Amino acid sequence: MLQFKRLLSVLLCFTLLFSFAVLPVSAAETAEACPQIYVHGFMGSTLRENKDDPNSKVIWPPDVDAILADAKEQIPTLVGALLVNNWQKFGDIAINLVKPYFEPTYLADDGTCPNDSGVYFRYPPAWAIPKNGRVDFDYDWRLDPMKVADDLHAFIEYVRTSTGAEKVNLSCHSLGGVIVLTYLSKYGHEHIKGVCFNTTAIFGETYTGDLMRGEIVFDADAVDYYLRYALDNNEYEELLTGLISMANKSGLLDLLARKGNGLVKSQKERVIREVLLPMFGNWLTIWSMIPDQDMPDALENVFNVLCKGEDRSALRTKVDAYNSTVRDHKIETLQSLNQGANVYVISRYGYSSIPVTPSFKVLSDGTVDTRYSSFGATTSDYDKTLAKDAIKNVPAEFISPNGQVDASTCLFPAQTWLIRNLKHPTTPASVWQMIDLLLAQDEQATVDTFEQYPRFLAYDEATDTLSPDTAQAVESEQLSFIERLRLFFQQLKQVLEKLFAGLKKD
Repeated sequence: MLQFKRLLSVLLCFTLLFSFAVLPVSAAETAEACPQIYVHGFMGSTLRENKDDPNSKVIWPPDVDAILADAKEQIPTLVGALLVNNWQKFGDIAINLVKPYFEPTYLADDGTCPNDSGVYFRYPPAWAIPKNGRVDFDYDWRLDPMKVADDLHAFIEYVRTSTGAEKVNLSCHSLGGVIVLTYLSKYGHEHIKGVCFNTTAIFGETYTGDLMRGEIVFDADAVDYYLRYALDNNEYEELLTGLISMANKSGLLDLLARKGNGLVKSQKERVIREVLLPMFGNWLTIWSMIPDQDMPDALENVFNVLCKGEDRSALRTKVDAYNSTVRDHKIETLQSLNQGANVYVISRYGYSSIPVTPSFKVLSDGTVDTRYSSFGATTSDYDKTLAKDAIKNVPAEFISPNGQVDASTCLFPAQTWLIRNLKHPTTPASVWQMIDLLLAQDEQATVDTFEQYPRFLAYDEATDTLSPDTAQAVESEQLSFIERLRLFFQQLKQVLEKLFAGLKKD
C-alpha cells in the first residue's frame, strides 16, 4: 500500500510539472496563432436541393452526362434547324433542353432564394481548425455579397475564438475577392493580419458587363482564340490549334460566327428573358462583378428595358446598397487595408476573354481581365503587345517579358505578381505554396523579397511549377512558323497512324 502511495505521489508530481511546463508553451502558441481562411470564387461550392441535407440532390454543377444524353437525341433536329436558319425552332429546342437544369438555381426577383436550395456548410469543430493552417469558408455564391460578408464575419470570429488567434489571414479567389472586400467595407481590418487577392474580380470582368448590357456577338477570331485557351497543354495542342487556324483562315469559323450572330439576332431577347435573366440577373454576385463604367448601362438595360413594367425594386435596392457601400469606396478600402495589414495581389494573363462578347480580345486568364485582377495594370490586347511609345518612359522592371503588361500602374505595384499561362479556374499546389509563404510573413513582403517569386512568373502546367519569367522563356515558346508547321505534320502523322492502327484491329 505504501509503495502504491509513493508511486501515486511521483505520478502526481510529474503531472504537475508537466502541466506547468506545457501552460506557457500553449499560451505562446495561442498568441502566435494566425489561421488562414480561404474564400472561394464563383461556383466554387456545390449547390444542393436542400442546403441542410448533405445528401440531397446536386443542382449545380448540372449533370453534364444527363444534358448530353438529352442533347444526343436532339442533335439532328438542331443541326437541321441551324442549316436552314430556322432560329425559332433551334431556340425552342435549345431552351427546352437546358432550362430544366438551370431552373433549380433560379432566385426570386428580389435576389433571395425561394426554396431550400443552397450550400451545405457547417463550421468545423474548434479542435479541427489549424492554428496556423488553412480552413475553408463555403457560401452560396448566388446571394447578396452584403449578406455573405456578414456570414464571413461570423466565421472569422468563430475561428478566432476557436484558435485563440487575435488576427487571421484571408486568401480569396475570383468572386471571393468581392466577398472579402465587402467584409472589409463593413467590418474593417482590425482582426486581419494579411490578405492575398488571388486573381479576383473586385474591379469586375468586362464580359460580365457586356452580357448585362445585352452585348452578345460571335466572331471567328474569338472562337479561334478561345479554342486555343481550351486546348492549351492538350496532348494534340499543336495539331488541333493548327487545324483551328486553318479553319479560321479558310472562312469556316467566319461562317459559323455568322450563323451564331443570326441566332443571336433572332433569339437573344428571348434567351435573356427566359434563361439568363431569371438566373444571372437575380444573382446579386453577378451585379458585383460588373465593371464600374458598365454599371449605368447594365442597370438601364435590365431594369428599364428588359424588365420594364415589372416590380424589381427590391433587387435594385440591394444592387444600389452594394454600390454605395462597397463599389464606390473600393480604392479607399484597399488603401486603408494596406496601411493596417499585409496585402498581396496575384494576377494571371496569357489568354483571351470569353468568345461571345465584343471584348473577346481583352487580355485575361480566360475569365477575369488582367487589368482588373491586378488592380490596374496597363495591358495590350491578347493578340498584341504594348505600343513602344506608351512605355518608353516606364522602367523595364515593370514591363512583362512578352511586352503585354505594364505593372507600374497597379494600385500596389511592389505587392503585385503576374503569372503568365495560368488559367483562371484553379489554384494549383505551386501557387498555394507561394500564397502560404507570403501570408506567413510578419512584415509586408514585396516582389523583391523572394528570389524565386519576382514580379513576373511563368506557369508550367505539365510540372505544376512556377518560375521567373524571362525574355528567353518567352522566346522558347514562340516557335518559328516552319517549326510549328513541322510539329503540325508530325502530330498529324501520329494521329493518322493511331487511327489506322485502330481500324486494323476492328
